[in-house]
Amino acid sequence: MMIQNLRKIFTLLLLTPYLLVAQDSTFNNFKTTLSSGEPPAIFVTSFKDKIAAKIESKSNLGEDDIENFALYTNYALNNLLQSGSVLYGDPMTQFVQKIADKLLENDAKLKSELQFYVIKTNITNALCTDPGVIFITTGLISQIENEAQLAYIIAHEIVHYQEKHLEESYSKSKENDLDPNSSYEDLVLLSKDHEFEADKNALKIYHSAGYSHKEINTVFDVLMYSYLSFDEINIDQSFFGNPNIYVPESLFPENANPILAFEDYDDRKSTHPNIRKRKDAIAKEIDKYQDWKNNTNYISLEEFNHVQNISRLESVRGNLITANYVKALYEIYILEKIIPNNEYLQTSKAFAWNAMSQTSISGKKRTFLNNLDEKEGAISMLYGFLNNLSREEMALMAVRQAEDAYLKFPSSTQLKSIRNQTISNLAHLRNFEIKTLEKISFNAAIDLRENNDKDSIISDTLEIEEETKYDRIRRIREQQSSSGSTAELIDENFSTFLLFDLASNREFYELYEKEQEDLKLQKENKLSSKSKKERKEIVKIEEQKLKESDIILITPHLEASKKGRFDLEQTLTFYEIMTEEVLKYAPKDRLHNKDIALGENFTTKKHNESSLINSFLIQISNLENSKFGTLIFDYEEFDQLFANYKNPYLLLITGKANKSSSLSNSLSGQAQYIEVSTGEVSGSGYYSVPMKIRKESVGGLAFEIFSKFNLK
Repeated sequence: MMIQNLRKIFTLLLLTPYLLVAQDSTFNNFKTTLSSGEPPAIFVTSFKDKIAAKIESKSNLGEDDIENFALYTNYALNNLLQSGSVLYGDPMTQFVQKIADKLLENDAKLKSELQFYVIKTNITNALCTDPGVIFITTGLISQIENEAQLAYIIAHEIVHYQEKHLEESYSKSKENDLDPNSSYEDLVLLSKDHEFEADKNALKIYHSAGYSHKEINTVFDVLMYSYLSFDEINIDQSFFGNPNIYVPESLFPENANPILAFEDYDDRKSTHPNIRKRKDAIAKEIDKYQDWKNNTNYISLEEFNHVQNISRLESVRGNLITANYVKALYEIYILEKIIPNNEYLQTSKAFAWNAMSQTSISGKKRTFLNNLDEKEGAISMLYGFLNNLSREEMALMAVRQAEDAYLKFPSSTQLKSIRNQTISNLAHLRNFEIKTLEKISFNAAIDLRENNDKDSIISDTLEIEEETKYDRIRRIREQQSSSGSTAELIDENFSTFLLFDLASNREFYELYEKEQEDLKLQKENKLSSKSKKERKEIVKIEEQKLKESDIILITPHLEASKKGRFDLEQTLTFYEIMTEEVLKYAPKDRLHNKDIALGENFTTKKHNESSLINSFLIQISNLENSKFGTLIFDYEEFDQLFANYKNPYLLLITGKANKSSSLSNSLSGQAQYIEVSTGEVSGSGYYSVPMKIRKESVGGLAFEIFSKFNLK
């Protein structure tokens, strides 16, 4: 239940030859991108000051609407800025800013009003916000082919700001229920007319900057096919990396599922016109401009290559932390053809296989193979292959992949840890016998059998001197098998040959047997009936651990509503009182506040810590393999982040308040405690009172939450 709660919370957070540089050594020790430098003004300006600035600015909204518009849009913006996913001072954001500078080089006033940032998310999107903050996603950067395509998309977002499309659409969104975690797309539903206008007027900016008109149609193709991976290539045996292993072609589907996206789809229920209508409309506008230049880039191709490399490596990471393991593997396969022998990619591959193995053994394989029949393109072949693997075959393949990665980078402690975990996973397989593993590869066994068949033609006709009956039996058996192998050389037995180089490895057996022993002890402890006194002692030990551990408080998720509709004013009051009550009831010597408040106390260090913590929580919320020890991606960064804390727990507070009528109020909430070292999630008691938001009710929730941490 706690994992499900976490998952619900963190769902609220956020086709061409490659231009990548194969030998770019920058990526040998790639780490996830973080922000750097001084925080921009948008992060250090308080919420109240942002509201005041909007109210004082020129607006198409009336007095009654302008304040509410400022409140809701800035609240949504702050939620995004506090998520840790927004980057600044990094190479991708710097690249986007350079393109924006080129587009706005003849409009100093407009340039001064706009800010540009990159968001780490695999969604292919660009977003304009009312304060003049334009966001470009890493998912979009990973999909484009060149600078010009991104320039047109940025120009499109600039027009939305110029023409005040967000304000014009606000009245329409007011008719719908406003949600506290609404995106800008929910709060200000842009109409089809706005999209056509942005497409059209973007041409003026784009043409003036000197970019090629030939790239515009491709921009719409990028958007249409963005649900696919950032390239489309067929899978062959090189996917498995090791030429010594054999994987039957019969495990793969005969054909990939077709790519079904088409331009002239039904857009009646969409805020955006379909691609065909946009292409037809823009073609007419393009012809109105003369003297088109053929520039696809002004910034160096080397910088574009570098930035796109980063975005695509981030795409792999994003898929791993959200448990989208199959897409991660497919993208690794694509990138390995361009960046071979890369430690980050090898670690990512081993991580994905280990996670799939554990999830499969846990009986939850469908969680990463969901909607199998709906997958399109080459990746559907990979989905089909993984679907056809048995639990044992997947577990053995995971060991193979992790072992090969570890052999390439034997100094990597993370790869060693993953590799050892994949071996331990085998002990969790029912009816698996380690002694059935072959000590020779499948291909080598075939070669030996063929040689034995040739020898047998001679040996069957000759009588070997002094050969006994039992010598002859042994010789015949050896001819029937593959150099002593007991398995038939058929496709169904391919997995028994996968670990030919480990089948005689002492460490391999020791890891497997140790896990078997641990599982046996766990089973015995579970079956043994503990006395009441023993159970009390266990509870006491767990409680004592909580009372001695450090507490890392992250941004709470609080919400107030009135008659079922989101109430922003009361939500802000909820946060204000909770901040005071937390300080009142939390153990002060052990509380470490990682609640990222935007304002004068904001720092880049806190922002980056928030980014890492949120990705940790997203990973925990997506785990489907509770039987196993938790392995977290980016573990080195997490180790460094939590190194100075004593057995830290992350504390996530959730609360809801509702005023259903003038006489009926309710306030409820609870907390999740996530033990960093194990990833285990536990919870506070569920708190509920028939009261409105006030110190007594919110204080009661805070008291309940921290009661487990306070020494008596």
